[in-house]
Amino acid sequence: MGFKSMFAKPAEELLETVKKENEKCNFKIPNDKSFHYFDVPVLEEYHCLRMQKEEKPTKKAILFFFGGGFIRGCNDGVVKSAKKYGERSGRDVWLPYYPLCTDHCVKDSYGMIFETYKIMLKEYEPQNIALVGFSSGGAIAIGLCCHINAVKEKEDVPMPGLIIACSPGSVPYSEEEKKKMEELNPLDVMLDQNFMVNVIKGIMVKDQEVPDYMVHTVLGDYTNFPMTHIYYATHEILYAEAEFFEKAFKKYNVKYEMHIKEGMFHCYPSFTFYPEGKEAEDQMIEYLSN
Repeated sequence: MGFKSMFAKPAEELLETVKKENEKCNFKIPNDKSFHYFDVPVLEEYHCLRMQKEEKPTKKAILFFFGGGFIRGCNDGVVKSAKKYGERSGRDVWLPYYPLCTDHCVKDSYGMIFETYKIMLKEYEPQNIALVGFSSGGAIAIGLCCHINAVKEKEDVPMPGLIIACSPGSVPYSEEEKKKMEELNPLDVMLDQNFMVNVIKGIMVKDQEVPDYMVHTVLGDYTNFPMTHIYYATHEILYAEAEFFEKAFKKYNVKYEMHIKEGMFHCYPSFTFYPEGKEAEDQMIEYLSN
């Protein structure tokens, strides 16, 4: 089944489909010998896969967030991709298996992710941690820093050193955002605007009070954000959010770079058999290697 047709389904039918797929996405330690792997327990019930080339950790690390609209699990392809980013950049990689919104409120997802980041801070200097995320994982990379700002009166947690967000999601808040997504929908071969406009918010919030930044990522507090790189393609519905992220970055004086690739599709840097995808991945690795 194509991604677009799956994401065009009504909420109940969509959840039924992804829950079956997620049965293959259980946490496990890879059995290859090319890396050292560790299971880092988080909040007693969750797992974070820690990957490092050497037995001892390096000075720098990636906190890697998989995508899937907060409802699709972490599969072997994600682990392979995260490992590649670590291997090529010379950084350790932490891959949290955060609770999905198939059964949890998005507040649980952010709670686990925030705790993972705090565990990392015991091992690495904050400026040596880079957040890397794709799709909803890109939203998490940005949203985690919004969360740090949201809780700063209770917990003084430092910002990481870098954000790289590929096709970050943000549930449209304004009619202008919705209209732009609707206009882009015929060009998008992967995501359907119905999912972003009408379906995903209800799945994420579960009738609970949820901070705006956890759903409408562009509405977060971006104070003291680190250097942020955003990647979008012109043929994806989430490209509708590019100008709204840009407005937020300018409002909070964030150092950022917006990378827009004409004619490409959602999360194109993941598809390195396309020259444009390989070029973008190489560029991201370069940012992580500096």
